[in-house]
Amino acid sequence: MLQIDLLNQAKFVHKLQQFAKETRRNMAKVINNQLGNVAVTAIGTTYRTNTSQIASEIQRVEGKIITKKVFKPFGLTKSGKIKKRKIGEYVVGYKAKSVSYAGTYKLVNWLLKNRGLPTLGKTKLGLGGLGMGTKLGTIGALARRLVAGRKRSINYIRNGWAAAASVFGKRANLTRGDYSKEAIKRLGGGTKAEDKSALMEGMIFNRAGDLDTRYYPVRKRAVSGAVAVGKPGLEEAVKKVMGDMAVYLARKNKEASDKIRL
Repeated sequence: MLQIDLLNQAKFVHKLQQFAKETRRNMAKVINNQLGNVAVTAIGTTYRTNTSQIASEIQRVEGKIITKKVFKPFGLTKSGKIKKRKIGEYVVGYKAKSVSYAGTYKLVNWLLKNRGLPTLGKTKLGLGGLGMGTKLGTIGALARRLVAGRKRSINYIRNGWAAAASVFGKRANLTRGDYSKEAIKRLGGGTKAEDKSALMEGMIFNRAGDLDTRYYPVRKRAVSGAVAVGKPGLEEAVKKVMGDMAVYLARKNKEASDKIRL
C-alpha cells in the first residue's frame, strides 16, 4: 500500500510545525490541509501511461497511412469527360488497426498459471479471473478483455489519490473513466488529525498496490507493479508540498526582516 503517515515523516512534520506557528493556525487543520494537498499533487506527479503505449506493448497493431491524391485536368475524352493527370499525393491521416492478439496469448496463459487456473489453447474455453471477466471464453476472448481492461485502467493509481484527497475536502480535476464513485472510495482514503487526540496523527493511503495483481501471482508476497510506479510520484508530491510551505515561510521571514530595518 502507498501511504504517508506522519510518524515516519520527520522532515515533513517539522515543516508542518513551522507552518502552523507562522500562520497561527490550528495544528490539526494544518496537517489535514497539507495531507490533502499531497494527495492532490500526487495525482499530477504519478506516472500515467496511455492507450497507445498499452497497445504497442501487449497488442499487435498494424498502422496504415491515409493519403489523398491530387489531379490536374489536361483535356477532354471523346465522350466529353475531363482527363486528369496525377500530379501529387499528401498525407491526411493515420489509421491503426488491431490485426492480432497472438502476442498477448502468452501473457494470458502466464496469468492463468499463476492464478492456479488451467492454461488454454486456441479453441478451449476457460475462466480468466481478475481483469479478464467472469465469463467463459477462448484465449482470444480473454486476450481482448485483458487489453481492453488495461486501457481502461490508465488512471488506476491516480484514482486512489483522488479518493484520499476527497477525505480532506480536496476536489481533484480527474476524469473517473471506467471507475464508479464506490470503486474510487475502495482505492484510497485517509485519516484526519484531531485536536483532542494525545498523538496528533494524520494519514493518506492508496490501496492500488494491494489490489494490483496484474503482474504478480495472487497471494504471493512480491512488490506490486502499482507500488513501483506510484512511490516516486508520492515522494515527489511530498517534496512539492514541503517546497510550497518553505516558499511561504521564506516570504514571511523576509517581510518581518524588512519591517525591522524600517
